[in-house]
Amino acid sequence: MSYGCKLRVGCDKALHTETFSAPGTHGRGQAAIPPTALPDVPTISNIKVTSAAVKLPGRHAPVKVEESTRNINANEEEAEGNSDVPTSESSPTTSTTRSVETMTFDVERISPPIANMFRRLMMTEVPVLAFDRMLIEENDSVVPDELLAHRIGLVPIAGPVLKMQFVTESNQVGFDALDPQRVLVFELAAEGRRDAKSTSVYSGDLKWKPLPGQEAWATGADEDRVFLVHPDIILTKLGPGQRLKLRAIALKGIGGVHAKWTPVSVCFYELKTSIYLREPIRGDCATKLQRICPVGVFGVNEEGESEVAEVENCTLCRECLRRDMYPEIADKIVVEKDKTRMRFTIESIGQLHASQIFRYALALFAERVRDLAGRIRGTEAIVTGAAAAIPST
Repeated sequence: MSYGCKLRVGCDKALHTETFSAPGTHGRGQAAIPPTALPDVPTISNIKVTSAAVKLPGRHAPVKVEESTRNINANEEEAEGNSDVPTSESSPTTSTTRSVETMTFDVERISPPIANMFRRLMMTEVPVLAFDRMLIEENDSVVPDELLAHRIGLVPIAGPVLKMQFVTESNQVGFDALDPQRVLVFELAAEGRRDAKSTSVYSGDLKWKPLPGQEAWATGADEDRVFLVHPDIILTKLGPGQRLKLRAIALKGIGGVHAKWTPVSVCFYELKTSIYLREPIRGDCATKLQRICPVGVFGVNEEGESEVAEVENCTLCRECLRRDMYPEIADKIVVEKDKTRMRFTIESIGQLHASQIFRYALALFAERVRDLAGRIRGTEAIVTGAAAAIPST
């Protein structure tokens, strides 16, 4: 629940910042709930999804399943070895980055504690795949083994995460115990060109080796297909004749264990802004108000009066509320944040679509609420001491 509902923004302070998340927060029983409290009945509107694939540099093509060891050839870099843009024999597509999206939507009748819970679920509880085991057989590059392993661990992988199982015991995973239901195996083998000062090694050089039963994931449905989201991430550089050979295992995990399993790069919410004028602002004051706002929130109508034109542009710079600079204007403007109306922004890394991440978080929330309700129904509460004297409502 939220009460007060409106957070008043002043030039140097904010008022009514409290939230009311449970009856036990400020007192006991229904009587302790303020009369302005509103129950959480979230409604979602104004959903917008923007693909970031068209903004990404380079060419992004699906990862191919190759059985042969790869030797970086002269077609991939210039003879001087100063090109850092990988090329591909495949047609230039954006299929590997199709899930890199930014989704925004408005939520009404929701309190900050509940909104923050959804944010945390998306960041820490939605499972994805990431590299977690590394067997480096040969590394002649300038990057130490541990740093190289860390870089590879942060390379995002897309795959049938919902069809795979978590690793719950240490003996369930290893290079001598590869379970097709729990792991994906990748290999990398590269050698520096003799005719170049340095040869770059990219994430796209990691080749997936399907285990028995995983062959369908190479050409299956989009949500099941295995590929690296960004095949153009530079991992290291090799000098002439230097070699790099390793095997990597990808596991299913959640961001609460390690950030490499986080499916979002950005996930936040902001309270919706509401601005109104206590009394009309006319003439030169209206023109001044329009001029001092750096983001064009205020305009001037045909009658020469100020109006709130673009409230969504407000960044809370509070320039219009400065009494020391604009005393004839500041007292006539009211800027508030509505604690029950929020704007969510979700940026997916690319393993899942932004909408998939949000739906999975909702499913997790519903599952936990049902589990909590079942535990409460099966629990007998025994009240003792002073609390026993309080009449129940």
